[in-house]
Amino acid sequence: MVQEGELQGRGKAMWGSQVRLWFVAVACIALLSACFIISCVVTYHFTYGKTSNRLSELHTYSSLTCFSEGTSMTEKVWGCCPGTWKSFGSSCYLISTELNFWKKSEQNCVGMGAHLVVINTETEQNFIVQQLNKNFSYFLGLSDPQGNNNWQWIDQTSYTENVRFWHENEPNFSAEECATIVFWNHRGWGWNDVFCDSKRHSICEMKKIYL
Repeated sequence: MVQEGELQGRGKAMWGSQVRLWFVAVACIALLSACFIISCVVTYHFTYGKTSNRLSELHTYSSLTCFSEGTSMTEKVWGCCPGTWKSFGSSCYLISTELNFWKKSEQNCVGMGAHLVVINTETEQNFIVQQLNKNFSYFLGLSDPQGNNNWQWIDQTSYTENVRFWHENEPNFSAEECATIVFWNHRGWGWNDVFCDSKRHSICEMKKIYL
């Protein structure tokens, strides 16, 4: 016969084994929960972090104008620009009416979370010129800092691989190290090299905010 003490010992052993099993189960659940939470935080950071940063950069604007740009897997995608900016493609554009030097114009754009415009396609240029006044010229984000015909876009876009819309026989003077877009009778809109310390209007460009 099994002695009472032996039964008690077996009961305690079984109870201890169950406790250990419960402890392991609880620990696994806690670990899985922690992994899930960390995964959510990381996903949120990468998915929404950039948008939040962009929105905080643009906190000075009183309003945003948003347009539906198709749908993602689960919801609509909205592309937004500050209320006074023009929307085209993945960018927003502001036509500045202030007259400034090239460097000051770029600083003003940067202060708004943008840069002087970089023109990548003929379609983009055609859109931009529709917003411009034919009586003025406008600084582009294109310059030749050394005056050796090594033109550079402000956002590091490759000039050699990018489109170019210079007026005929332009650029033509090494001391004119900044580019503008200007309308010339019988030629239409095109690019021209000018002195960087001449005062011109300008065009700022920023990436859209996607919500």
